Amino acid sequence: MQRFKEAFFTFHTLCFGMILAAVLISYFHLLPNYLYYFVWQSTFLFLFISLALSLYFNKSKLFVLLLFPLFFTLCLAFPNTLFSKLSVSAFWHIAPLISAFGYLLIYALQERGLFSSFGALRTSVGVFMLILGYMGLNAFSPSLEQALDTPILHVSLQGLSKASDFILIMSFIALLFIFLISLLFETQSQKAPFWMLLAQMMPYLFLQDSNAFVLFALVSTLIAITALIHDAYRMAYIDTLTGIPSRRALEERFLRLGSSYLIAMVDIDFFKKFNDTFGHDIGDDVLKLVAKELTHVKNGGKAFRYGGEEFTILFSGKKKEECIMALEEVREAIFRRGFVIRDKNRPLKPPKTGQKQAPLKKERLSVSIGVALSQKGKTPYDSIKEADAALYKAKESGRNCLICA
Repeated sequence: MQRFKEAFFTFHTLCFGMILAAVLISYFHLLPNYLYYFVWQSTFLFLFISLALSLYFNKSKLFVLLLFPLFFTLCLAFPNTLFSKLSVSAFWHIAPLISAFGYLLIYALQERGLFSSFGALRTSVGVFMLILGYMGLNAFSPSLEQALDTPILHVSLQGLSKASDFILIMSFIALLFIFLISLLFETQSQKAPFWMLLAQMMPYLFLQDSNAFVLFALVSTLIAITALIHDAYRMAYIDTLTGIPSRRALEERFLRLGSSYLIAMVDIDFFKKFNDTFGHDIGDDVLKLVAKELTHVKNGGKAFRYGGEEFTILFSGKKKEECIMALEEVREAIFRRGFVIRDKNRPLKPPKTGQKQAPLKKERLSVSIGVALSQKGKTPYDSIKEADAALYKAKESGRNCLICA
């Protein structure tokens, strides 16, 4: 059940859900026309909020990409102020092309923060594309429209969207490129541009309605805000090396902890030897391996990195015997697994069939565990101290064992 919840409430599922909701609202006209006034106001409000957040968190990519829905929303909101005459056809031809090309170019540039040479370059590219879009909207002509509407796809594929074949193809290329590159990143602010562009392309390609455009612009903005908040949470509560919750997350969990709990302090035995003998890179790999094993602890245990080579496992509302059994299982699993040292001089390609492989060097890896139960009148921090004292006794008892306070 827990795995189902984690799979369901992912960032990607949330983005897809927001886009699907907007599609249903637009297609079935579920929102009365008078409510779109609030949608317009909300779009501008959240656009400026998202721009402020991306500026605060120094995310140049999102900052520049958000300028596109802002600019084209302004074009629809104030056509007589910004243009001598803005034709409907010009908007639905130029806006998707500029958005697709703009997202493609800006996403290809490496993220180095807003206040850097890369940030200045990305901003310059974005502003240039928007100026190009403004010029295209002003200078749009029937001959340009005819050129953009030239059939390219096979007859059987024509009519897939309200946009021309060329716009459809460019949109698909931009979306595919951004999606494939986003797979290389873990942060949601790097994955958000795909969903942001997809949301903006829905009205461009299939609906071509101003109210629908603003609704999807709002969705695109909310996706950006969600990504920024998610990354901010990870920065605050997730350990960057091991990928598990950090000490700050543990302390925050203490605020919601009931009266019955068990705390285990876990320390890697002879960790200094790994760092001194094999280097800090190997030491980091050891930390990652142990953290991964600890996340598999049963009986509802939650693993946190406490600091250095020390971890904390927290059980809430569980029986002592079941928790001890779960801890012993994970301790034995780490000991059985050990740690294989990768040879720095190993060949880049695997050896051919029949050739002897270089022998792998497997180092002993174990952990010591100290356990403390909750007690009336004592705080979780008191239990941490007791678990630490039990951990020290486990070290004195020969390591690779578990001792209860």
